[in-house]
Formats: sequence, C-alpha cells, structure tokens
Amino acid sequence: MSRFEAANLIRLFDFYLAAMFLLSFARRYGVYFNALRLLVVLRGRWPRLTERLANHHGVLFKGEVVRPLLLAIGLTTIQMIASRLIWPHAELTVRELCEGWTVALFVAAFLPMFAVDVYFLVRVGQFDRGETEKYLDQAEHWLATWKAPAIRMATLGYVNPHRMVDAEVMKGLEQIGETVSWASWWVSAQVACRVAFGLVIWLLWALK
Repeated sequence: MSRFEAANLIRLFDFYLAAMFLLSFARRYGVYFNALRLLVVLRGRWPRLTERLANHHGVLFKGEVVRPLLLAIGLTTIQMIASRLIWPHAELTVRELCEGWTVALFVAAFLPMFAVDVYFLVRVGQFDRGETEKYLDQAEHWLATWKAPAIRMATLGYVNPHRMVDAEVMKGLEQIGETVSWASWWVSAQVACRVAFGLVIWLLWALK
C-alpha cells in the first residue's frame, strides 16, 4: 500500500482546518493590521469622535458577527480534541474509502466545503486606512472647532453640524457593518460545510 493510500483522512482534516485558518489570516493580514492600527490611535487622535462612536458600537458588535467566528474556532478545537485525545486511534485511510460506495459520499461532502473555502480565500475585502483617517479627521475637526456652534446659532438650529456628523458616522458604521455581516455569512457557510464534512468522515470511520 502506497503512502497516499495509507493517508489517514481524519488527521488530514486536522491539517486542512489549521491550514485554511492560517491561509485566511495571511490573506487578510493587511486588513486586520490596518484596522488594529486605527483602533489603537482612535481615542488619542479623535477623542470627541470616539465619544460619538461609543453611542453606535452596537451597529458592529452584533451576535451574528461574533457567533460564526466562535463556531469556526470551536469546530477546529473540537476536531483536534476528538482526533488526538478522545479517539487518537481513529483511522480512515484513502484505500479504505475507495473500496466501497463511501467515496461518493466523501466527495459530495468535500467539494462544497472546498469550494466555499477557496472562494473565501480569493474574495478578500479591502480597507483603505488612509481614506478612513481623512474622513475621521474631518469629523473630529467639526466637533472640535467653534464653527459648528456658530453655524447652529446662525441658522437658529436648523443646521446642526454635530447632528450631521452623527448621521455620517452612523452611515459609515452601517456600511462597515454590512461588510462585516457579509464576511460573517461566508464564515457561517464555511462552518456549516466543515461540520457536514467532519460528520461524514467520522461516520465513515465508525461504520467501517
């Protein structure tokens, strides 16, 4: 039996999950880095705007954003624990898989998972930190200078720059939230496909 035929598919799934996590992080490193730098300097560079943003943080931090990420991490952890601690003897080789009809079930579960993972690796959102900083500088300027109160007084309250800044900030956060929700949806699809594939290979091992 060749090394390919003797390969343990359960352990290969461990490697697949870890590799996809690292590749996804590498593909989005620039986005994560720029967003982190922006968060680090946010309070010091835009203190008044930070107070305004605190009123709208719920636009971004929703359960639908956090849950898929926790599920993805949880699935990888459960798979590692199951294959290395609970059932370290579990083995489903390529040769065993190809000996019966089970190969069709394996392929049917693998292809959707692989297609979604590849799409998520290829499709990476962009984050223009320079453009965002210009927008935040302009908003902070209107909140910090005397111009905003003067304009409000001159127009008898009909034009309120602070309220306009709030509206624009909310609009920007909603756009970011839509992008995050889109990414979260794909993470949910990834998790669903990986759960289905994981169940298939563990079921095939249990039934062999």
